[in-house]
Amino acid sequence: MGTKFEDKQISSEDGFWTMFYFLKEHYDLSGGAFELSDILSACEPVKRLNPALVIPADSSMVHYWNEALDKYRKNGKPDFK
Repeated sequence: MGTKFEDKQISSEDGFWTMFYFLKEHYDLSGGAFELSDILSACEPVKRLNPALVIPADSSMVHYWNEALDKYRKNGKPDFK
């Protein structure tokens, strides 16, 4: 799993839909037992031995974010109900 965020600018709308895919993936992985506080805790930045390394407490969150961004770029906006 990568620990580097993609280095490209996105619009606020792109960020919104990427966040939708990011949260939806966690909701699906949890079997519907989604706790937002768990995700926020995992995403919280923590001090590392290397001060130049700024990543979330759970570095896999970077991977999940990049996957969500790729999914949005591939699939576009989700289907509306």
